[in-house]
Amino acid sequence: MINKSTDEKILEWIDNNKENIISSWKNLVRIPSVRAEATPGAPFGENCAKALKESIALFDGISDTVTSLYPDSGYALAQYGKGNKTIGIFSHSDVVPAGEGWIYTKPFEPIVVEGSLIGRGCEDNKSGIIAALCLVKFLSDYNVDIKSKIQVFIGSDEECGMGDLKAYLSEQKIPDLSFVPDADFPCSVGEKGIYHFWVKSKDTFTDIVDFNGGEAANIVLDKVNSKIRYSEKLFAELEQVVKGNKNVSVNEDKEYIYLTSNGISKHASMPDGSLNAAVVLFEVLKECNELNSNDRIIVKSALQLISDNYGKGIGVTNNDPVFGKMTSVNGICKTKDSKLCMSFDVRYGDTLDASYLEEMSEKVINENGFDVYNKDNSPGFSIDKNSNIPEKLENIFNDITKLNLKRVVMSGGTYARKLNNAFSIGTSIVTEDRKDKVLKMPEGHGGMHQRDEKIDIEAFFQAVRILMHYVIESDKIINE
Repeated sequence: MINKSTDEKILEWIDNNKENIISSWKNLVRIPSVRAEATPGAPFGENCAKALKESIALFDGISDTVTSLYPDSGYALAQYGKGNKTIGIFSHSDVVPAGEGWIYTKPFEPIVVEGSLIGRGCEDNKSGIIAALCLVKFLSDYNVDIKSKIQVFIGSDEECGMGDLKAYLSEQKIPDLSFVPDADFPCSVGEKGIYHFWVKSKDTFTDIVDFNGGEAANIVLDKVNSKIRYSEKLFAELEQVVKGNKNVSVNEDKEYIYLTSNGISKHASMPDGSLNAAVVLFEVLKECNELNSNDRIIVKSALQLISDNYGKGIGVTNNDPVFGKMTSVNGICKTKDSKLCMSFDVRYGDTLDASYLEEMSEKVINENGFDVYNKDNSPGFSIDKNSNIPEKLENIFNDITKLNLKRVVMSGGTYARKLNNAFSIGTSIVTEDRKDKVLKMPEGHGGMHQRDEKIDIEAFFQAVRILMHYVIESDKIINE
C-alpha cells in the first residue's frame, strides 16, 4: 500500500504546480531538436544542443540541486540531495523528424486540445524530462526524507544511436537503480535486441531517376516520391494502374513522371496497423510492363524484402515466448548513384541468436540482388528474475490505478538497455476512475513518432504521481 500522507502531499503539489509545469513543457516542445550536423559544442546539431541547455536550465535554482552541462558529450545532469546510493532518472530531449501532414497544429507549436498536449516530442521524450523535473521539485519543496542521491540524466541523441549515453558511461558512474520514463507501466523488465542495417541494390535503375521517402529508420515510412523518365506509354499505363487507388497520385511534365504514395506511420517496434508507402508504390510499379525490365526486377526484389513487417522478406522469423514476434521494418528509401537504398529496423527476442539473424538475413538479401551495409546490432536484456523490485513497483502502480497490471517486456529500445538495474516506465496512464474522455485522433495521428504526437495531461500527472512513489519506495529498498 502507498503511504497515504505522502500521496496527499504529491496530489497537493501537482495541483499547485500544474500550470507552471505545462508552460515549461510547451517551451521545450517548441525547440525542433531533431538530430543535425555536428558543430562545436553541439555534437548532434545546434537544436539538440539548445533543447539540452533549456532542459537542464529548468532544474537551476531548485534547493539542494546541482546542474552540470556536458556540451561536447551531448548530455546534462541534475543531482539532488546527497547519499551513498544513487537513483537515476534517464530521459532525452531529442526527437524524431516532424514529418508532413499535421492537422491540429504545426509540429513545434504546441497546443492543448481537449486535455491533450500536441506537438513533436511532447511525449517522446520531453514528457520524461518534465516528469523528472516534477519529482525533484516535489522532493525539494516538501523536504522529503530520502537517503539516496537523485541523478537526472538528460540526453540529446537517444533516437539516433545513443552517442550521448555512450559518453556518459565513459565519464560517470552508473546509478545503483534507474528509471527510464520512456515506455509503459507498471515497468519494463526487458527489451528486444535491435538490429539496424541498410541495403543497396547491386544493379542501377534505368528509367527511375529518384525514389525517396521516410525520415527515420525507426518509423514506418508513410510518404514516398518517385521521379521516372517520361514516356507516353508508361504514363498512360500508370494512369490505369493507379486508377481508384487513393494512396497513389501520378503527374507528368513531358520530361518526367512524378509518383507520390501515402501510407500510415507507426513506431518500428509496433508496426501493426501501419502501411509502408514504399510497398504501395512498389506494388504499382511492378505491374507496369512499360517500365524498363531491369527497374522492374529491382522493384520486385525490394518489395519481396519489405512487404512483411515480421521478417519473412529477409528470411528470418521468430516468435519469442517472452518478447513475442520479431519485427522487420523499413523506414527510409532513397536513391544513391542510381541504386536503391533502404533502411531496416529489426527487433528480436532472446531465443533468436544475433549471429544467425545477421548471417541468414544477409544471405537472403544478397540472393535478392542487394548488398548489406552500415550494420549495428544492439543486444536486448532482461532484469534479474530474482529481483524483488518489479513486484514492489506493480503493487504501487495497482494500488493507485486499480488496473491490476503486471510487468512488461518491450519491443522498443530505451536507455535502460545500456544501464544496470534499470526499469523503463511510462509517462502517462489512464486510471479506472477517469471521467473525462481522452482525445481520439484519425488513424496515423497522435502516437509516438506519428503526426500530431499527443499526450493526455491528466494521464501524465498520474504517471508523475506513480514515479514519485516509485522513487520513494526504491530509496528504501536500496538503502536497507
